[in-house]
Amino acid sequence: MGKSKGEMWQYFWQGAKANSSQYRAICLGCIRHHLGKVDLNDSETVTFKDEDAFKNACIAAGSVLGEKNAMIAHILGGEKLCRYASNAAAVTAKGLRKKIQDTKKRGKRERDDDSGNDEEPGDDSEPALLKRRKAVDRVEKRQTKLKVFKGISIPFSDEEEKTIHAQFTRATISANLPFQWVEDPEIIKLFLMFRSCAGSMIPSRKMLAGRLLKEEEGQVEEELKATLKDQNVTLTCDAVKDISKDSLMGVAVSAKFKPYLVDLYNATAERKDGDAVDEALGEMIDKTETNYKCTVVAVGTDNDGGMRSGRGKLGTKRPWVMTFPCGGHQGHLTGGNYFKVSPEAEEISAKATDLIGWLNNHGRVRCTFNNVQIERTGQVKSHLVANTTRWTTHLVAFLRLDDLKQSLRMAAITQREAIISAQVGAEKNFAASMALRTAAEEQLDVIEDNSFWRNLSVVIDDLEPIGYATNICQSDKARPDVVLLAFAGMFLHFRNLPPERSSVSKGMMKRLERRWAGFDQALMVTALILNPYERLDRFGPDAGANIMNVRATVVDLYSRVKSRPPPLELDPEQLEEWENKQMQQSREFSTAFLQYCSSTGPFKNWDELKSDFEKIHKEDPSIFWESMKADRALVELAEFALIVLGIVMNTAGNERHFSKIKIRKDRLRNRLQLQKLERSIKIAENLRAHQKHDGLRDERQARKNHADDRIGQLLQVPRYADISQDNDQTTNQPALVTNRRKWRAEVEQWKRDAEKYDEEFGSDPNADLPLPETQGTSRQWLPRSLALLFGGAEPVTVVEESADNGRQPRRARRSVFTEEQLLMELLAQEQEDEIADDGALEGSGDEYSEN
Repeated sequence: MGKSKGEMWQYFWQGAKANSSQYRAICLGCIRHHLGKVDLNDSETVTFKDEDAFKNACIAAGSVLGEKNAMIAHILGGEKLCRYASNAAAVTAKGLRKKIQDTKKRGKRERDDDSGNDEEPGDDSEPALLKRRKAVDRVEKRQTKLKVFKGISIPFSDEEEKTIHAQFTRATISANLPFQWVEDPEIIKLFLMFRSCAGSMIPSRKMLAGRLLKEEEGQVEEELKATLKDQNVTLTCDAVKDISKDSLMGVAVSAKFKPYLVDLYNATAERKDGDAVDEALGEMIDKTETNYKCTVVAVGTDNDGGMRSGRGKLGTKRPWVMTFPCGGHQGHLTGGNYFKVSPEAEEISAKATDLIGWLNNHGRVRCTFNNVQIERTGQVKSHLVANTTRWTTHLVAFLRLDDLKQSLRMAAITQREAIISAQVGAEKNFAASMALRTAAEEQLDVIEDNSFWRNLSVVIDDLEPIGYATNICQSDKARPDVVLLAFAGMFLHFRNLPPERSSVSKGMMKRLERRWAGFDQALMVTALILNPYERLDRFGPDAGANIMNVRATVVDLYSRVKSRPPPLELDPEQLEEWENKQMQQSREFSTAFLQYCSSTGPFKNWDELKSDFEKIHKEDPSIFWESMKADRALVELAEFALIVLGIVMNTAGNERHFSKIKIRKDRLRNRLQLQKLERSIKIAENLRAHQKHDGLRDERQARKNHADDRIGQLLQVPRYADISQDNDQTTNQPALVTNRRKWRAEVEQWKRDAEKYDEEFGSDPNADLPLPETQGTSRQWLPRSLALLFGGAEPVTVVEESADNGRQPRRARRSVFTEEQLLMELLAQEQEDEIADDGALEGSGDEYSEN
């Protein structure tokens, strides 16, 4: 009689023979997926076995070895369940896996008993007692020989033990310690000095990384569910490669302008085309709404081909979900556009980067320049180094170089031979010494060149609005109206360049128009209109923003949002009632919006009260609309405004999560499991929020790269003083730009990234603009160019005479340098020191970027 098949075979189709005793197994759930018949059960799927489609589905699904462990691994997966397997298959696989684990534990306990070990049995995350305390026992036995004393001997209660274990978990995650720190002998001795019974309270590494971590994450998850329940959230996703070269997909939601990580999974094997991204985004939305009982109103991603295509398909299938590309990335890529349209700026930036690298890489030369600084100003400022992972540090580095211009020029003139001698040093080889002399003379000639400093000033003038807008667009408060005004500000800056720079002006205007055309214009314009501090005031005379066009645009967007299907299955009578309610709400919305635009009804006194309201609540439109909900006639308009003005148009939250991934999963912890990594990040975020709330951690101050009197000149929309927040784009190994070669390489990559966008719509900047991301039409008022929406008479550029009798636009110089400069000074100082053998830069970890 032949050997019967195991339980798992009822969920698999038997394929070809793999070896002399086993067959290949094909998951029936995967077969159903490729057949396109997902509503069938496992037994019904087999009925198609004779059809060609079934055979093709088997090939497409792939197979595993027809062995119990392999089939269980396929169903349960290494990181997540097989998404196509039936629930019955998952239950059976879990049961069989538990039996296997119990058998292994029973056998292990029997072996331990045979060897005379009287350990208590435990689960796989908490070993038996004596084994768990092996490290503690070793230290306690040698305590009398060690030159440390024991603490008082007071036993702990069960409740105290539970609290202490929880605190061990929180302390480990908060300080980013490896789980094995609790088994370090010196740590154990430290705790024994406090209380001699502490050894029994110290958890093992396995307990800490297993049961305790899971319990703490469970509490954090419950708190997160309570926070997100009934909230309208923005969902964003992005991918990053960890140190193991796996592509990790992070899914975050933003509620009340605070980002939260909700999922982290391995997406290495997943396809990146539009259909796959559309399917993945749909699953993210459904999973988030189911688990956290919230409503996803908008989805944001980066703007590569697959993501953009998938976003578009998602918007077509789910028009009530608004989609957008990351505003921060779009601002950063504008810098690539700038260097593409201005080769002169690229050349000057390369010279400036090369000069900064030369100063930092030659200690004796730098000391000579520093001495001149001390003579002039009484202090020494470092030559800041740009960092490729911080998008605005190139601008800050150039600002510092410009600030040190007078000291550098004085040193180059008065100490020229001393500087050259310091560069050549004790080099005896004639050819090498001449090369060193030539290199020093080249850099000194650059310092003495008036045209270099004049052109660098022009580059800084152009990079400042780009850098400022990028900071705004990557803020946690980057609402759609904020991003729109930032891009409008950049557009107006380049439109108002002097006539002799018309080629740069025209090139940048065209490229900014193309980026604007890729946004959901209806969403962003509606957000600007519904900002009670803005309304229609920002639109130019050619915008065509009359009441009919504006109403049509806003009502169309409202209709998209309200097109979300009813949450439950309704009978015909209930459905009719629901539809009537929707129509009544639409009428209330339209009436309230017309009153809002015309400043009548409940809004008639707003213009007089606005300044007082602004003094108390600043320029937060959410507070205004929350107060308007008290009027029943305005509820629909207020709730819609809160939805639109609550969207955060960037993936900066994901970027910060990626920084934490690279901090926690480094080269020393490269085997850290993905589930533990996700739990650690969620716990760390929760701890940080509680520490700030309790006053145990200071709030990070807003990044300030621009002088206050300069802000109004940068974007002509000086409404962002409280918005530009410090968003971490760092990793644990910053890439410093210290010479011309690195600058060239980065600019080329920068330009390639910018060109990817152009390639999607053609490389000709004079070609027709791409269709906007807006789903549905807005009755032909939108899409509309930035020139029409915000254009007007070009202001006269104020110029002043420069030191070398040249004429240049007036620009306020910076006099104060802030936290980012201090961080960049640290990076510059590290560049002076010898780099460690393992390539690590001491002191440059992300602990310096978080207070």
